[in-house]
Amino acid sequence: MKAVLVGLGNFGLGWYKRLRRHPGVQTVCVVEANVQLRETIDSETPFYLTLEEAIISECPDFVINVTPPHIHTTINEIAFSHGLPVLCEKPISNDITDAQYIVNQAELKNIPFMISENYRFFAPVLKAKELLDRGVIGHLSSVHIEFDRYHVVPVPYFGRLANGLLEDVTIHHFDMIRYFTGQEAVKVFAMNSNPPGSWTDTTTIHLSAWMELDGGTVVDYHGNMMAKGKLTEWYGDWRFEGAEGAIAITSNRVQLMKEGKADEVYTFDGVGNVLSIDEFLAALKEKREPRPSGREYLKSQSLVHAAAVSSRTGKMLSVEAALREVFLLQHES
Repeated sequence: MKAVLVGLGNFGLGWYKRLRRHPGVQTVCVVEANVQLRETIDSETPFYLTLEEAIISECPDFVINVTPPHIHTTINEIAFSHGLPVLCEKPISNDITDAQYIVNQAELKNIPFMISENYRFFAPVLKAKELLDRGVIGHLSSVHIEFDRYHVVPVPYFGRLANGLLEDVTIHHFDMIRYFTGQEAVKVFAMNSNPPGSWTDTTTIHLSAWMELDGGTVVDYHGNMMAKGKLTEWYGDWRFEGAEGAIAITSNRVQLMKEGKADEVYTFDGVGNVLSIDEFLAALKEKREPRPSGREYLKSQSLVHAAAVSSRTGKMLSVEAALREVFLLQHES
């Protein structure tokens, strides 16, 4: 299959290299408005300044959208207008209304649209999901998540976000909550802040959140991009407590515990991860909905939106109430 990659900045070059060596991708062409970035790829790779030009000239089978979030909607609309499936980096859009719109467009036109939620595909995550689905710890009662990194983000769009950690990183973890549990949030309470000495004064990089899920599971989350102590993996440390045991994900290993003692430990050093492009291509071949589709991922992004509203208002609320606020603001304006 032929791919057109849109965007070479930040994550784009990594995507280019991944696509070039992927057995399911025969050829790759690139779209990038900054012509100077052409020097970062092989000279024989077709290079275009606009997606329209690339589509007309190359007739690709699908689009990989790795542009900055505020450009996602424009690129996705162009791809949809040509009937092309899209694998888009998260988020769908920085604006929840835009995100709803583009998901509706994909569904109206029956075009496969997937968000590249790579955290779902890490080996420890897949193993923990398997154990949870098998019910090895019984009814799930609580989930505790800790994310701690010291990470200065030089990308301009990050500093323009109202809540950088929540919108750019925690969205992965909130999506994982839904993925692991198969449940949706009923109540959400969150507090965004900046720790003393923060490396940014334009956005927030510390988050505490609590939520109740519709299956009765309670979740508490701690996130910090200013951490000076023990650092977690990017997907964080997780502890799942159930009626018959517990599961912990820490430092690239999964531990199953029964009666307070280790029952089994699974380690994943040197184990390769499934890639989101693998799932996308498999879904196209099998003519099924990719996981997560835009429709599915919109629920994770709506949960992030609810946490942002909760932090701003200082109130506990439901996802529906947070989305209703958007609807009312739109109609007032």
